[in-house]
Amino acid sequence: MNEKLIIITFLLTTAFFFNSCNSCSRSGRAKIIAMAKKEASKKKTIPKPNTIIKNLKPQVINIEDIVTPKENVTIKKDLIKNKIPPAIGHLIQVEGLVLKEVTELNIKLSTSGSQIEQILVFQDYIRKNWHYIYDPVTGKDTWRSAEATLSLKYKNQYSGDCDDFAILIASVARQIGLRSRMVGGYDGDSGHAFAEFLVPKKELSNKLLLGKDYRKDTSGKWISLDWFKGEDHDRFIHNIKIFEDI
Repeated sequence: MNEKLIIITFLLTTAFFFNSCNSCSRSGRAKIIAMAKKEASKKKTIPKPNTIIKNLKPQVINIEDIVTPKENVTIKKDLIKNKIPPAIGHLIQVEGLVLKEVTELNIKLSTSGSQIEQILVFQDYIRKNWHYIYDPVTGKDTWRSAEATLSLKYKNQYSGDCDDFAILIASVARQIGLRSRMVGGYDGDSGHAFAEFLVPKKELSNKLLLGKDYRKDTSGKWISLDWFKGEDHDRFIHNIKIFEDI
């Protein structure tokens, strides 16, 4: 089987499961998880642009669409045991599994108390351990909540496409007290999603921000948390849509 046929088969298979995810069977969930594990087992992945669709309401994937009811109860018990409040938010979230992830990364990566250092270190770590998975061919744009993406972690590897990455990174930034959001940058009807955070006024001269891609608006200076940089990032900042309350 040639490479093109393999890709087509993979996309058609995932289309069936994600298109009916709100009523996933146990076997459906298992195959979604198996797909994430397969991608996470690869040595490297190549991010792709042009993966979100303009003016198309996305299909939302919540954690309940990924884990079984029994697994969900176990997750909630673990959060209670560790005195972590339930998640707040729809897609961009804080508390819950996001707080758990941030706490673990803080310890693992030995970051300082600086918000700027923390978010840049977290973004770099998650980017280096991210494995790209296309949305299924259903005619819909699929966006996962931060908790849904974290529930699919396998061997400390993350998976998803650009909007899943942006939503998770925006959640991490918000968890550590930074104002953050997802941005859709479009080239025609399709585009690329990335996260950005607002630099606190007291941090505008922080040397860690030198050379970072940014945009300015009436709120201030927003630093890009995109996996693309420089010219690869700049092509997506001319026709944008802001997603902050998602």
